[in-house]
Amino acid sequence: MSERPPGAFGDRSLFDHLKRIAMWGVSGLTILSGYGLAKLEPYASERLLPLTALDSAVPLVPWTVWIYGSGTLVCLLAWLSVPDRLAARRLYASLTMSALICWVFFFAFPTTYPRDLWPLPAGDTYTLLEFASLRASDTPSNCFPSQHVALAWALVLCWIDWTEHRWFKPVAVLWAVAVSVCTLTTKQHYLVDIPGGFAAGVVSWWAVRTQVVAKARTAGLELTRPRDREVLEGLLAKVRAHQWSLDDVPWPSGPLPKLPTEMARLINQTVYVEEIAGLNFELLERSTPDPVMKEMYALFADEERRHADGLRRVLELHGHPVEPPGLGTALVLDQFDTLDADDRADAVLVAVSTPVFETFLDAGTIPFLKSHPALSSPAFDALVERIDGDEGAHLALNWLVSRQAARDHQGLSGLKLLLNPNVYRGMVAVPFMSLETYSLAHALGYDLRGLYPSFGRLWRLHRKFPELNTFALWGMYRLFVISGAVATFVASSLARAGLLVISFWTLFTRVTDHFAWWLFGPALLERRRIGDRVRAGVVPLG
Repeated sequence: MSERPPGAFGDRSLFDHLKRIAMWGVSGLTILSGYGLAKLEPYASERLLPLTALDSAVPLVPWTVWIYGSGTLVCLLAWLSVPDRLAARRLYASLTMSALICWVFFFAFPTTYPRDLWPLPAGDTYTLLEFASLRASDTPSNCFPSQHVALAWALVLCWIDWTEHRWFKPVAVLWAVAVSVCTLTTKQHYLVDIPGGFAAGVVSWWAVRTQVVAKARTAGLELTRPRDREVLEGLLAKVRAHQWSLDDVPWPSGPLPKLPTEMARLINQTVYVEEIAGLNFELLERSTPDPVMKEMYALFADEERRHADGLRRVLELHGHPVEPPGLGTALVLDQFDTLDADDRADAVLVAVSTPVFETFLDAGTIPFLKSHPALSSPAFDALVERIDGDEGAHLALNWLVSRQAARDHQGLSGLKLLLNPNVYRGMVAVPFMSLETYSLAHALGYDLRGLYPSFGRLWRLHRKFPELNTFALWGMYRLFVISGAVATFVASSLARAGLLVISFWTLFTRVTDHFAWWLFGPALLERRRIGDRVRAGVVPLG
């Protein structure tokens, strides 16, 4: 692990850099949207302002167009260096608010600049070509206040807040001053536009800095009904009594025969599914103030890590290396950077998704692995028996918490949970996870129709737990159930007709596996504290 502080540029994965570049693009589109609309002059006609003596005295200096136009590149560098989510929210909000303030004036009091008084000199140098391109693409309207100046100061003040380099602060301020001056030397703005833009940028930065703060801890997950508390206490006693060690499993002493390639890949996939479940429980442990739930979630997290380590040992005994995560599991592992235990919306999302997650990707694969002759052994049977015992308690607590969340978040409060962007990040990852898991299982003989009972139980769950019937977040999962059932029906029908070329899909997931490793790299496992446990084994990460 690098000794650089978390979030340092070199410690980030390619995917993290791509997300930052995407946010740079989003912020750019946001800024340009209102700016472009204002040029249509929907409410008033543009007007010229009187030129001051300084406006007339400042000469046209063509080479300063490079400084004037440097904001796009500097904004990209700022996004690439943002250290955390709070700084990112502040940067985007500051830029957006600065633009909004400018747009109000652009729409209500549109102004234009008489830049024809300063024609460009003849020539075909790069500088003059760049300047000509600027004038051709940007009409001389939207002058007061200068959006260039507003954005430059908002960006610089945000950057100064998070930078740890003392030398950078005066350099950043000098750049913002230079941009402000170059609005005059390029003859794009009046003198009055500069203080107007400066005020818009500073006010935006100050307002965002005071309002967009680190999230205070919200009410954590708790069970409030007396009956649920009784069940919780009894469940904790059973979980404590059920604790076990990998040394309790009767592992064989010698190496075992090699597994089919698809089987080794499926076990690897299941390893990461177990790791993700462990991370879910770690987050839930941090999200609850209840000491009983904290203890149970801590025990559950240890159990899931034990499941993963047990499956790694199976791979080791059969002479297979531990492989990197696939695309779907990598996307979920990366998503833990955006999940916040102190944010109730995130905690509820994890609590409600965990039983669904385990039903399809954990409880669905472990029994199949146990039934496969390539893994038939007393050791694997003993491991699966212990895993099954653990999962029963996990599901029991998860459904208790899900029902409590449903009671707490009816109506508008429940709809607000759907505004959580992590809901939709998860929806991107789930199809890849499902494909990675069940294409391999189907290649090994798994009948996809075996998923139907799980789909049916989840679809009808609101009959057993009426609270879920009016819980908006659970409605999203019912849509997932419909989509999964349709996909399973189509895939199983194609398989029976001999039209499902499963080798293509297993090859496709192999390609996406390599893509995921290229995209995320080993830094992903290091951030999730999985890399150390992989290295502790006999076989290194392949």
